[in-house]
Amino acid sequence: MALIITSFEAKYGDSFLIEESDSGIRFLVDCGFKLTYNHHIKKKISSADFIILTHSDEDHINGAFPLLNDFPEKFHLNKVYVNSPESIPVTSTSGPVSIRQARDLVSLLKIKNMPFEGLIQGQTIRVSNDTFLEIISPSQTELDSYYEKYCDQANPLQSNLTDIPISRTAVVTSAIELSKLPDSFCKKSDDIANASSIAFVLHYRDKKILFLGDSHPEVIFSYLVSQNFSSTNKAVFDYVKLSHHGSSKSISKELLSLISCNNFIISTNGGKARSKHPNVETIAKLSIFIDRNGNDEINFYFNYSISSIEAKNGPLLTTEERQTYKINYLEQNEIRLS
Repeated sequence: MALIITSFEAKYGDSFLIEESDSGIRFLVDCGFKLTYNHHIKKKISSADFIILTHSDEDHINGAFPLLNDFPEKFHLNKVYVNSPESIPVTSTSGPVSIRQARDLVSLLKIKNMPFEGLIQGQTIRVSNDTFLEIISPSQTELDSYYEKYCDQANPLQSNLTDIPISRTAVVTSAIELSKLPDSFCKKSDDIANASSIAFVLHYRDKKILFLGDSHPEVIFSYLVSQNFSSTNKAVFDYVKLSHHGSSKSISKELLSLISCNNFIISTNGGKARSKHPNVETIAKLSIFIDRNGNDEINFYFNYSISSIEAKNGPLLTTEERQTYKINYLEQNEIRLS
């Protein structure tokens, strides 16, 4: 009996299959791009109990369209969880990262008579006797801001979402220097798509896995503080799926100070253009600052080859630094928890 987490190759996006081997219950967290569904998801499964779409960015939601088009003849599905302000008008300036996809998705859900509902911080989804999800993002404040911003036609959508790179190129190279760089996350008001991203803790028996979606570090930090976690009483996780593919703009030293974990999952092929990831700064800060929960080594799980990622972005720390800080890079897209 085990919980199996599969990280599909989704280019620079996210798509995860979570399934219980004993009960047969399975669900998807994001669907990546259309190619993710056609080349990976539908070759692995033809049914799911539900899907969680964390937010409306194309690299998380687009694969849901061909999946739903296959419903019910080729793919069986019971429910979709997605936050979407479906009644908000869409302007012609909407770009690839936009409310347009969320509205199109809702229209397709209605055509297919597929039940759907939103998720907000504080909710719980009971999956089975052994598994439940604790929703930790978005808060009501972030969700309200998400809806309000899209209603504000005086603020074009692209200026708020599409011009924000998710990584920065550091001018220093050593892990120590990288770890000393100040936090670079955007204000929540300038990053509403990610601030409203669904994030949750997956509880399986005595295991806890933190799925951060593309969530904002301040939202997660505030939630953990509200649950009485602190630098002396850390939130312990068996695995953490890093937010936004390991972007330096999606972590903070404050958040790291509350977490204890030595296993981190990164979903990316290295990114594109200005949005290259994972950022070496993220690797350095985690390797130096994170509490490893009594473990000596720290493990980073990749769903693409390290060589292909480093070919795009340069080395993710030197061999000597990896040895010094006991860093393991693992090319492994399946994790089993018993």
